Amino acid sequence: MMPLKKIIKKLIMNDALPVRYDIGLSGIGVGFEYFLQNGLLDTSESNIFEDFDDRMYRAVMYDPYYDLSLPGGLTGWGRYFIYRLNGFDNKHDKLHEAATHIANELLLKIIKKEVPENEQPDVYRFFYDLTKIAGYADKYSHLLHACNKWKCINNPDIHKIFSYMGNLQRLYACQNYFNVELTEEIALEWKKWDNSGNYSLTDTGLLQGWTSHALLHATFSDRHNISWINLL
Repeated sequence: MMPLKKIIKKLIMNDALPVRYDIGLSGIGVGFEYFLQNGLLDTSESNIFEDFDDRMYRAVMYDPYYDLSLPGGLTGWGRYFIYRLNGFDNKHDKLHEAATHIANELLLKIIKKEVPENEQPDVYRFFYDLTKIAGYADKYSHLLHACNKWKCINNPDIHKIFSYMGNLQRLYACQNYFNVELTEEIALEWKKWDNSGNYSLTDTGLLQGWTSHALLHATFSDRHNISWINLL
């Protein structure tokens, strides 16, 4: 079997693979980090994220971003660095520099009132997760409070928010980020999901495609173990 570090290098060298979160390098990197953090991937290799970190750092510092969304924009890049900062091999200045750069970019957008309403939930989630990391709460908790004043955050419509997610993922995300009790709605959605067959899926993505379906299937028998939902 090819060593993990070589697999990662081949991914990085694939110019056709975008950096975006939903179908690209940042989402793949988060997946690897999630597997390592949860004991689902074992490796004795050192610095396996070196190439990933370098490529994501260059993206943040030099590549243009097209929006602020998680699937294809800046907060998707931000999710990569949040996961890396929570990882075991996280003592790299580049990680902190990139996360801070993204936070400051979003700060400017908030000050200028240039955050589109449909991207506000992803900006809120970025600061919610970032302020859980040691050293970031004091610097950015005021921005989380600012996001809480947005109508779609202060009074979220659970049927419309996070529109790129499937129904189950959306309910779990709303329960996690907005502290609302959705146990009955989640149980009903599990029943619908189990009966649906999910034959209409047409892509392989993490957000609503076959990858998501596989993770839901693996979770079905143990619905308390849904930590992978936070990947979305």
